[in-house]
Amino acid sequence: METAPGAAHAERSANQVACLRWLAEAGVAQTVGVIAAETGLSRPTVHAVLDDLVEAGLVEPSNAASAGPGRPARSFRFVREAGLVAGVDIGPRGVRAVLCDLAGDRLGYAELARNKSTVDVVRNAVEAAAKESGTDLDRLRAVGVALPGVVEESGRLRASLVLPEVVGEPIAATVATELDCLVTVDNDIKLAALAEQRGGAGRGHSDVLYLQVGNRLSLSIVLDEEIRQGSHRLAGELGAQRGMRWTRNAQRGQLVWTSHPTGEAVLQAAATGDADAKAEIKDFCGQIAGRIATVLLVVDPDVVVVRCGGAAESTALLRPLEAAVAKELVVPERSPFVAAALGREAAVLGAAGHAFDRFGPAIYGVRNYPSPWHKLTHDEERNYQ
Repeated sequence: METAPGAAHAERSANQVACLRWLAEAGVAQTVGVIAAETGLSRPTVHAVLDDLVEAGLVEPSNAASAGPGRPARSFRFVREAGLVAGVDIGPRGVRAVLCDLAGDRLGYAELARNKSTVDVVRNAVEAAAKESGTDLDRLRAVGVALPGVVEESGRLRASLVLPEVVGEPIAATVATELDCLVTVDNDIKLAALAEQRGGAGRGHSDVLYLQVGNRLSLSIVLDEEIRQGSHRLAGELGAQRGMRWTRNAQRGQLVWTSHPTGEAVLQAAATGDADAKAEIKDFCGQIAGRIATVLLVVDPDVVVVRCGGAAESTALLRPLEAAVAKELVVPERSPFVAAALGREAAVLGAAGHAFDRFGPAIYGVRNYPSPWHKLTHDEERNYQ
């Protein structure tokens, strides 16, 4: 049972969150009266909370113009620029970085070639995103990093077909020392799945199966709004099964196509009615349907989010895939298949959001402040549709 001091502390934290959330959403300075009315808290409570938040550097007073005679009412604003959080997605050829303020609004974005060590790439990418917006990185509080491969809880890369030269490196600890901030590292597909569940096509669903069809096939699972890791952090890592081939056209995990040079080209051609491309897609879906159906029957997710390109490419794959999986099932209840909403930025946004999730109390200095997923993913979802 929570003690009286503990209950008082919890109530104080809840009041801080309520006021800070309102100021963050408002975007501009608000008076004590407005904050009290909108949060349902008393004016004395709001005054006390704002004093705490001002002391923490999260809120500052703002001189408001008076609408009438007498002294103007005191107003306060959320100091969103007080801290920074970054997300970095490292792939086989390139790296993406996004830099956000405490409200989750994007300040900078950068894409670079991956031609240096992992630590240098992370630092250079974050610096490039900061340079784009003229932002000072002295306020950097946390960084999330997405990597292709099996990532241990400590942030060390245990296995990776894409980045074998990085296997065994304590990436989280090394980057944390280099950037002097908190760092979390996880698998890129898992972070993409998390981003889609929190702010993309899986928003509003607690259980999401995420399937990415690109140069290779990748799968991840979100259960109860959390990445399903498993006791060895191998959940969803179907490629780790020795000798397993999803399809006949898989060579060391890489998909090789015949009607057109790349999977993207095949999907684009199928979307325009190319008969050979459509036939190859149908055959491809038939090959992977059995494995997808097996996962569906084990997990029974609310929705299956599929990323395979833009809207046209998604249409070319989704319907044949859903039909092929339906043939594998003897029950009428089926999880709907929907196109991903965040595109190629899903992993980098997932990395940033994961940093907010994991280090929220340290980032804000306030307990239980919700991560700003809706801000992180809003612009990208709108642009991708």
